[in-house]
Amino acid sequence: MRPFDPRLLKAAGQTRQFLAATVAIALVATVGTLGVAYSLTQFVVGIFVDDKPLDQMAIWLVWAVAAAALRALAHFLGELAGFRTARGIKAQFRLQAMDRIGSGSTGQSAGALSQLLGPGLDAIDGYFGKFLPQLVFAALVTPILIAVILVFDPISAISIIATLPLIPIFMVLIGLVTKDVQNEQLKATTALSAHFLEVLQGVTTLKIFGRIERQLQTLLTVANEQKLRTMKVLRLSFLSGFALELAASLSVALIAVQIGIRLVDGQMLLSVGLFVLLLAPEVYLPLRNVGAQFHNSQAGVLAVGEVLDLLEEKPSLSSEMAIDQGITVLVGPSGSGKTTRLRRLVSPDCAWVPQHLTLLTGTVLQNIAGFDDADRVLAETVLSEVGLEELDLEEALSNNLGVSGGQAQRLMIARALYRLRAKGLSVLLLDEPTSMLDEENQALIAKLISEIAGQGVRIAIATHQDSLINIADRVNTIEAARV
Repeated sequence: MRPFDPRLLKAAGQTRQFLAATVAIALVATVGTLGVAYSLTQFVVGIFVDDKPLDQMAIWLVWAVAAAALRALAHFLGELAGFRTARGIKAQFRLQAMDRIGSGSTGQSAGALSQLLGPGLDAIDGYFGKFLPQLVFAALVTPILIAVILVFDPISAISIIATLPLIPIFMVLIGLVTKDVQNEQLKATTALSAHFLEVLQGVTTLKIFGRIERQLQTLLTVANEQKLRTMKVLRLSFLSGFALELAASLSVALIAVQIGIRLVDGQMLLSVGLFVLLLAPEVYLPLRNVGAQFHNSQAGVLAVGEVLDLLEEKPSLSSEMAIDQGITVLVGPSGSGKTTRLRRLVSPDCAWVPQHLTLLTGTVLQNIAGFDDADRVLAETVLSEVGLEELDLEEALSNNLGVSGGQAQRLMIARALYRLRAKGLSVLLLDEPTSMLDEENQALIAKLISEIAGQGVRIAIATHQDSLINIADRVNTIEAARV
């Protein structure tokens, strides 16, 4: 697993700005680190070697405090920039994913999408807020400090260069162990979320057939297994942190011993030895932090990869059925392939209402228009057109919970109409759009579709409903496959 996905630079322009800002912050932090080490060295040497009065040397303590404050501020700004960038990227990815879901260009289940776009994407807070800044610090701060130490004490610099690879080696070895565990954890969490959603959606049926208790036992068993997997991940994370700390501590101790020997033999000035000794732990610190934060941000790395894969899915196009002007209706028995043929026409240039309902956790407005730059007037208009004026745009929904099946189906139609008009599209595809509606609402949607077709939009519908067949300009009958 790569610590950084290059596709982020293209998919999210904020990433470039964040990396540029982090480079500047890392350079400022490096200046602060050098300032602290140099000021403390001058203070100690002035007091204990040059025997200067305390009031004369106090200025170096002031400089040390100022340099430490500068360094702390740089680290704070780095994390702040990371979390703000993560917030913007999450909003962008969720909006793009909503568009992809609205166009029907994904075959993932509602539970998997809910997990990925909810808690899954939230995990990138740590990735941008802690891991990526430390990665930049390791790439900049460590080489700069080694170069400074090389100027003052080549022997210590050589020792650092010889021992520094121990930390990446430990990171790789631990990463090989934890990679599979992290992947299993994410897959298990997604599966548990999907299963729990299906249970909630089918709770009425389970109650009718007396299967509630069995499902409760199944959920308890799966939850216990999830708890054990989570504890295993935590144990490995703590183990990785301990191993990296041990490697860095032993390396710094080795440098301290050889500096002490040379000081005793008179081969090194105290000012040089103390300065190098104060800088040595700072050389290892960014790499140690990268190793520790990498395992904590694995979920974020996986979520970024999965969202980018989702956004890069190529829609399947086919010339098997052209969409002519007006309304084309596909009819035929269940299982004859109406949905399959309709899906082959789906592209980013059309609005799409799939047969399976997919409402995400969020407000009514977010389910219709996405998570950013929503046109409230247009959203209210499409809600009114599908007969849902009673719904408040700020009402919270949770994956089809909070509305009836018929309301959820009309919300899916409203989402498609919003996309159709907001993006100026000319094709609308609907798969069984009125299967859960009563006769009154079926007539309302049929009339609405006729009006949309009259505006020049080409429409294709897969349906069994007479109310939609009656408004068709042409009807294509799909024969059932023979066995």
